[in-house]
Amino acid sequence: MGRAKVTVTINGKEYVAIPRADYLRMVGGKDLEGAVDAVEYGRKSLGRSLRAARDTAGLTQGELAEKLGKTQPMVSGAESGAVRVGEKYVAAVLEACGLPRDWKAPRTKKGSRSGGGAA
Repeated sequence: MGRAKVTVTINGKEYVAIPRADYLRMVGGKDLEGAVDAVEYGRKSLGRSLRAARDTAGLTQGELAEKLGKTQPMVSGAESGAVRVGEKYVAAVLEACGLPRDWKAPRTKKGSRSGGGAA
């Protein structure tokens, strides 16, 4: 193949992202059932963790936005995965919520983290 690949670790498991054409060649031209877009999954997972942090602190989106010096729609977008955020934003949210930088979202009933951990 010889093309670039990306390695991502989610919940302690390492995954490799490759170009779609290479993937389709490997599986005989058929998509695997249940496959998901890794970037979309990552954004939504992080968003769930951001919301869990805010909920843990008992804050509304508006209250968190005020503490961060951001707008409520920006906070909402980050929580839905529609707005890209970085490590600096995540650290600011955890600080505003009074949570340690290594805080992890609580596990859901299905045994997965509600967002994979926001730290």
